[in-house]
Amino acid sequence: MGVRGTGPPEGWEAPKERWLSTVVRPAFGPRSLLLEVAARLLIPAILMLSVFLLVSGHDRPGGGFAGGLVASMAYVLRYIAGGRHELAAGLPMRPNGLLALGLLLACATAGLPLLFGKPVLDTAKLELVLPVFGEVKLLSALVFEVGVFLVVVGLVLSVVAALGARMEAEEAEARQEQEIDQARRERRRLRAEKEGHE
Repeated sequence: MGVRGTGPPEGWEAPKERWLSTVVRPAFGPRSLLLEVAARLLIPAILMLSVFLLVSGHDRPGGGFAGGLVASMAYVLRYIAGGRHELAAGLPMRPNGLLALGLLLACATAGLPLLFGKPVLDTAKLELVLPVFGEVKLLSALVFEVGVFLVVVGLVLSVVAALGARMEAEEAEARQEQEIDQARRERRRLRAEKEGHE
């Protein structure tokens, strides 16, 4: 181990070049360090709140819909901070895949009781005693709520991706027009210099 300060900084001492996963510039302008830091700090807390709302929804206010909306807002914050590449880096699958998986879970959970002669959306209960948590009651309604959660997240992110793609395309067109104008000005300047030397 060398003397402190003699080599390049490592570990905690190394400068943080970026706060989010991707290095691609977001479509809405230059990267904002403040927004990246806020997103990095807030997103895990927002996702934990969404899971709490999801799990506690059968006894208290919350559930899959409320939890899904809160989780969606975490991903919208991530999208605003880093663009579509950052959003893609933070999702396990495409938004349409989340939507399809959520619909499959919700429909399967709703219809499964029919196979056992029970009414649609009938709830099954499983009680377990776990070493750390004690007595835990699991309801099949939780699986339905997870399906609703995934549908909401998938739907909101599909809308955000669609709207964002349009905004990114408009931003790219504006950037391209700006580069073309700059190239024209440069050609005019060079032509004027050339005519001035002759």
